[in-house]
Amino acid sequence: MASKGNRETITFSCEPELKSLISNKVTDLGYQNQSQMIRDALQAFFKSERALEHIPNDSRVVTLVSVVYNHDDSIVVKEFISAQHESHITFSNHFHLEGKECLENLMVDDTAQNIKQFIKKLRSIAGLKNISISVISRTEDSSSS
Repeated sequence: MASKGNRETITFSCEPELKSLISNKVTDLGYQNQSQMIRDALQAFFKSERALEHIPNDSRVVTLVSVVYNHDDSIVVKEFISAQHESHITFSNHFHLEGKECLENLMVDDTAQNIKQFIKKLRSIAGLKNISISVISRTEDSSSS
């Protein structure tokens, strides 16, 4: 990483489609440059991660997990379904996006520890794209469940 005043520079690789999307959306979204937009996106990502991190592992949590994937990749689909069956999913819905992409929304009601493990498992599946989480609610006393 190279230092720029009180900022540091990092580089990352991405698909040409993502690079093109970033380039095209910078001015549409009112950003001055790509770095500013990517920095905001990363900050939003870490904000949602911190929301789950700070919940005690034994607390019950309802979390929305959204995942985009290619439905033609049978290995990814098999791993994704297997991970779902190992978790406490109370609701799911499936949307067909453009081309071969699908969006799956999963409502998970479980302990924070199990949800963290589920999300980690999903992130280990190489073909899953755009995994996002949102903590919906939690009970203050996990023994009341």
